[in-house]
Amino acid sequence: MSVFKSLLFLYSCLLSSWAFAEKLTLQDFLADPGLIAAKISPDGKNVAGVWNEGDKRLVMIYDLDDKKIISKFGDNIIRPFDVSWANNERILVKLLVPYATSKVRHESENEDDFNINDYFMFGRIVATDLKGEGLVELMNDERSARRSVNLARIPHYLPNDEKHILMTSFRNERLALFKVNVDSGESDAVVTGGRFTVAFINDEDGKVLFRYDYKRIARMIEIFEFTEDRDWVLIDEIYFDEDDESKNKIDIRDLVGTKEGKLVYRKMNEKSGFHELITVENGDKKVLVSLPNIDIVGVITQGLNNEVIGYTVLTDIYRSKYFDTDTQAKYDSAAKYFENENFRFVNWGKDKARAVVLSWGMDNPSTFFTFDLKEDQMSTLSYPFATLPKSKLAQGFKVQYKARDNMLITAYVMIPPEFDGTKSMPLIVLPHGGPQHRDFMGYDDLAQFIATRGYVVIKPNFRGSTGYGKAFEEAGYKEWGGKMQEDLEDAVKFLIAEQIADKDRVCIVGASYGGYAALMGAVKTPDMFQCVVSISGVTHLPEQVDYDLDKFESDTLITFIKDSIGDPEKDIDMLKARSPALHAKNINVPVLLIHGDEDEVVPFEQSELMFDALEDINKSVRMITLKDTGHNALYYEQDIEDVYTEIEAFLLKHLPVNKQSAE
Repeated sequence: MSVFKSLLFLYSCLLSSWAFAEKLTLQDFLADPGLIAAKISPDGKNVAGVWNEGDKRLVMIYDLDDKKIISKFGDNIIRPFDVSWANNERILVKLLVPYATSKVRHESENEDDFNINDYFMFGRIVATDLKGEGLVELMNDERSARRSVNLARIPHYLPNDEKHILMTSFRNERLALFKVNVDSGESDAVVTGGRFTVAFINDEDGKVLFRYDYKRIARMIEIFEFTEDRDWVLIDEIYFDEDDESKNKIDIRDLVGTKEGKLVYRKMNEKSGFHELITVENGDKKVLVSLPNIDIVGVITQGLNNEVIGYTVLTDIYRSKYFDTDTQAKYDSAAKYFENENFRFVNWGKDKARAVVLSWGMDNPSTFFTFDLKEDQMSTLSYPFATLPKSKLAQGFKVQYKARDNMLITAYVMIPPEFDGTKSMPLIVLPHGGPQHRDFMGYDDLAQFIATRGYVVIKPNFRGSTGYGKAFEEAGYKEWGGKMQEDLEDAVKFLIAEQIADKDRVCIVGASYGGYAALMGAVKTPDMFQCVVSISGVTHLPEQVDYDLDKFESDTLITFIKDSIGDPEKDIDMLKARSPALHAKNINVPVLLIHGDEDEVVPFEQSELMFDALEDINKSVRMITLKDTGHNALYYEQDIEDVYTEIEAFLLKHLPVNKQSAE
């Protein structure tokens, strides 16, 4: 018996007491979580949280010592979505406020089909005491801010000044930085950026150090230093393109702070393909952190200011690395509670005696904890997903298998609750999008939904995926429908050999590139898959490449498209050979196409081409159009409900869980 099969056998034994429990429903997956945000007070005594309760969104203050709720306030119209602490006695609540609030409140009381999510909302921040009293709106004296759609940004909490924070808002169409009093809500302008400014960087006491501007047409970030003469001096330029986030050499969100006065950001090492941390001082760039064979995926700040105190790496799970050895020791002490799960410190008190911790994993959408760092004791604060008990969710594992050319492929397998280890089960292959992207041991709602229908799910990081270095990524270049596809086929063969998957009951489901791979699977290996679901998938490579080349202006990105997918002139025969819409005659299994009609990444016409090609030759095909939806088909709640419903019905019809009914 293989190690993997032995592991699954032990898992199946653990399931025996609840294996036949009632299956989770679609509504269980759609239900709002309870706690959605939580922060501990500076003195470590209280936790402030945002909580869904029925149709209301509430702010709740909880006393950790007395283990009781101090206060709970809110309603069904104004929607808090985050909370933080200005000081021990005053909290800051970020809100979504509907336009014409009084009118909306009246409609909520008189309309049977009222839904607050149907209304346009503004972002605002209010400060209040622990009982929800003494409430003031921040920046209430700044006339230009009243028209701002998003007035809920706090780039710096001024930890050495309990009465003030820093906020940003647009003033005369330019981003400006304000110092705001948390008791009165009044503000004073600190500095104004340029035409393209998107953020400011400050030191511990709030002194302005840098700003960065994003020029979208030029695909460039400019970094400016603020001089003693209150002048802005250009110190660095970084070119990138936001339209393909996976290929960005620098992401705006990674330009997050300073370390000892030096700017810190994340940038890819062109030789290794792994990201490093770079510092800039007086125009000189140096490598702050570079790790062999491990990708740095982000930086860690204190949360109160812009000081960078560490960084985050991703292997199969996320882990944090701190520059301070004492902080790292505290993190490592917490890590033993989360084997094979992701976790992070949300925030901690000033003396670091207590912290709020958030964890998530393959069978854990998220769980909040409080961590007593002195006693080394982790206590559950809330598992917010009451309708998704872990005992009914699929369990996830990491596996590795060798492709036919001996390339080692990492994948993540999800086993349905009813698995008992005695027989092989129907399998869903779920390739990720990108393809320059990757899966990890995190929570995947779609994968869980499918697995809890009774299917084994495998999510391979086929060659071409990121996070494994430049050589592994480039091994997937010009391999759409080629070796990348073979890696998916070999994943199926691996699970069949392990007697986990039934060779006669396999379907492939994917979105974006994954949708392409799903269709290509039916074209290339018609005997392997019994059905196909393509969500926002590419179907005609020459047309998609032409669309991308027309869309982008960056020479770097144009070269990347030609190198990674194919040149529409030099590689036209290969692109046509690997286009599912041009080989519909090879598809002999049912196909479900799902696509948003406002998709600007993979045009809606790509699925139309596939549908027409299949329908013209009387193949089994169904197409679902998501109205007013972009590339992410699972962004809006109604779309999620529709997509899940369609996929469940499609699989039930064409890939029955019960083998006897299939026969």
